Amino acid sequence: MSLFLAIIFGIGFGYILYRVGALDYKNILNALILKDLSIPKFMLLSVAITSVGIFSLRLNGLVTLDVITANPLGNILGGLIFGIGFALAGYCPGTSIGAMGEGKKDARYTVLGGIVGVFVYTIFQQYTGFSIASFDIGKLSLVDIIHLNAFSVSVIFTITLVLIIYLVDIWEQKKSNIIQERTIKYVEK
Repeated sequence: MSLFLAIIFGIGFGYILYRVGALDYKNILNALILKDLSIPKFMLLSVAITSVGIFSLRLNGLVTLDVITANPLGNILGGLIFGIGFALAGYCPGTSIGAMGEGKKDARYTVLGGIVGVFVYTIFQQYTGFSIASFDIGKLSLVDIIHLNAFSVSVIFTITLVLIIYLVDIWEQKKSNIIQERTIKYVEK
């Protein structure tokens, strides 16, 4: 049953990514150069809603959560690799699969690059004995740092994300107004 639900939710998530334009390279590029922040705002809002939803389910005993081991080195290296790949390809792992399903040929190379990257890391790890896992610092979550119950932390986190979205909207509106004013001044000359 859980595999069936995962497939249903995956299809639903892919459809939502398609509808918001997150599978289109131009939209991703515009987000990365801060020209159009619709996709980042959508992603932040998704995380905000999911946070409250998951912790509401947890509070009612409907789901259990397992905190993964924190690894600062792994997070930094993974973030750098992800960021560079995202900037070069214009896709993240989820959007590359969705774009590939949409028939976009460039997404195939992104997916292939991800598979090759996992393979290279696995071979590197096996032959050198190096493991990022040796830098694990234990299971750590925001709840451990703030010392409030998990639901309260999720509500604070959600409010913070919604505030960020609101501030980004204000910034975009001001930026748009400045561009309009400059255009009007240029046309009047």
